Amino acid sequence: MVSSIDTVRLWSTQTAIRVFKETDQQQETGQQSLASTILSGYGIDSDEDSSTTYSLADFLATDTSADDTDEASQQTISTDIGSQSFMTGLKERLEELKQAPATRAQAEAMLTALDEGRLTVTDAEGAEAVTAWDATKKDATQNTPSATTQAEWSGFLKQHLQRDGSGKYVRNEDGSYIDKTTGDSAFFGMIGDKYYYLSWTASATDTAAASA
Repeated sequence: MVSSIDTVRLWSTQTAIRVFKETDQQQETGQQSLASTILSGYGIDSDEDSSTTYSLADFLATDTSADDTDEASQQTISTDIGSQSFMTGLKERLEELKQAPATRAQAEAMLTALDEGRLTVTDAEGAEAVTAWDATKKDATQNTPSATTQAEWSGFLKQHLQRDGSGKYVRNEDGSYIDKTTGDSAFFGMIGDKYYYLSWTASATDTAAASA
C-alpha cells in the first residue's frame, strides 16, 4: 500500500515538474539550473511538456517542504491557528526544519522569534493572523487570531514576497524570504496539512547591529 508520505512526495514531484520550468527560464542559456539538478535526481526531464498552470504557492511549498520524511510530521494538527494543538504542531515543524541543513538557519531564527513573541502566523485563505506562542511553556500567553483580508495563496505571495531587478526572489542569509510590505523575514510551508505564511521581525540585537 502506498503510504501518505509517498503520496505527498509524488504530489510534490509532479508539482516541481510544472513549476520548475518557470524557474529554469530565469537561468542563462546553456547552464543547468538548480531545478533541473533536483529533478534529475528523480529521473525526471524538466523539459517535459506540461499544460498545467504554474502555482507560485506550490513552488514555494515544494521548495521548503519536499524533504519531509518523518511520519510524525503527518500527525493531525488543528487548523485553528489560535489553538494549543496548532502551536504545538508549529514548534514541532520548526524543530523538524532545524534538522535539515538547507533550512536549519531560518528554523533557528523562527524558533528564537517564537520564544520572543516576534513570530506571526498568517492563514491567507482563512483570513486570519496570530502572534505565535510557545505552547510547551506553562506560563505562555495564548493569543487570539485577528481578521485579515482573505486571499488565495499565489496572489498573496506575489503581493508580499520581495524580488530583485531580475525578478528573482530575494533571500536573507539564513535562506528566508523578505516580506516587501514590512521588511520582515518570511517562510511559507505546511504545518499539519495546510499552508501557512510565517513572518518575523528582527531581534533587538539585530536591529541595533544594523543601525550601528
